[in-house]
Amino acid sequence: MSNDPDYRGEIIAALGRYKTAYSKKDENMLLAATDAGFFGFGSGPDEKVGNTEELKKQLHRDFAQCEDLDIDFGPMEVAGDGNVAWCAAECIISATVGGERQRLQGRMTVVLRKTGGKWLFAHTHFSVPDRRQSEGRSFPET
Repeated sequence: MSNDPDYRGEIIAALGRYKTAYSKKDENMLLAATDAGFFGFGSGPDEKVGNTEELKKQLHRDFAQCEDLDIDFGPMEVAGDGNVAWCAAECIISATVGGERQRLQGRMTVVLRKTGGKWLFAHTHFSVPDRRQSEGRSFPET
């Protein structure tokens, strides 16, 4: 984004707010940072979200199924053009479920759209690498 040299810092700050809201299980804060045309995917086979109402249900489900929750991002790649930016990062979601601590090591991509001076999440995709696929292989071995 040649017209806005500060966009990278703004995107990292938006992801920081996302981390805070998700870790606090703050559904309202997350929805306030979501674009009206949102869609996305989670790591579960049924985690396909087509609009903000479905996102609200997914967040409610995520938060109800754990006692506590935390998300951390690793180094991220950020790019953009005009009022649209995209980002990819490795991330770890840690949660206590049924008294047991779990860690999901995954990857997250996001697309944000700047509207009204705010970067809003238009798309998120969290995935966990296929454990059946060995390092150095492009496809799982059968």
